Amino acid sequence: MLKTKLLLQIFFFVVSIASISGKKCDSLGLLIYEDLGCVPEHGSDDQDCPVKYTCTGLGEPDGHCYFRGKSYRKHELVDNSLTSPPCDIGCFCSPDENISRFICAVLDCPEWLGAPVTPGCYRKYSLDDCCSTGEICDSSNIEKCTVEGKEYKEGQKFYPANTCLDCVCQKGFKGKFEEPFCKRRRCGQQLRRDGRKIQTSCAPFYTKARSGEVLCCPEDWICSDDSEILKGDAKTQEICKFGQKDVKVGQYFEKANFKNFEKIKCECVVPPLLKCTDA
Repeated sequence: MLKTKLLLQIFFFVVSIASISGKKCDSLGLLIYEDLGCVPEHGSDDQDCPVKYTCTGLGEPDGHCYFRGKSYRKHELVDNSLTSPPCDIGCFCSPDENISRFICAVLDCPEWLGAPVTPGCYRKYSLDDCCSTGEICDSSNIEKCTVEGKEYKEGQKFYPANTCLDCVCQKGFKGKFEEPFCKRRRCGQQLRRDGRKIQTSCAPFYTKARSGEVLCCPEDWICSDDSEILKGDAKTQEICKFGQKDVKVGQYFEKANFKNFEKIKCECVVPPLLKCTDA
């Protein structure tokens, strides 16, 4: 009995640490690196979060396209399973002399087009599909999930606070945000118009970035106009690329009046990309 109790204590301690570490790392804006297929590098053994990433596909165009760390030749198709949930389908590499880019067919889900739901029914979703997969009309024997004080019906989406998770209420949910109920969010930035900005070392921009809040998919990208004045002291010799500029970890610059924000701050935290937030 004592041994069982001790094992349970260890288990919950590990789960707790993992949960805190995940939130801590996501507050650094690391999901974009997962989305780009970058390889994490850790420093000392006592550091939970990566200190930098190695990414392919950044820099001058080389006649290839890059998606999640893989190189694609001209006209080569991306496996739809890699874009899950596949809102962008039939993507193929279509580079030109100025940029490596993908061209994709974009789905038009019925719910996006304003299609009505059958009275008394609601749309159901899965983690592997972009659009709704049908309707549920008989709610007499469905699963219900209570998350952060709110109730969701089977097949409905929910997004746990302070995580970069997409979840769907399903049978068997016991309050743990894990597969098959939840998956890490995928941004698909390289498949869209932001591909050029990523390739030329622009910086991801996040809004509503209060202290300690997780940063998932960027809302926009900020590119250099050569007017940036660096501030702060370098903490290490590792650098973030911003256009043609090298910004060392700990250094930052500020911009005024960007997209109606009075001031934004771009800082080198985890190379090779800067992290920009509304200050």
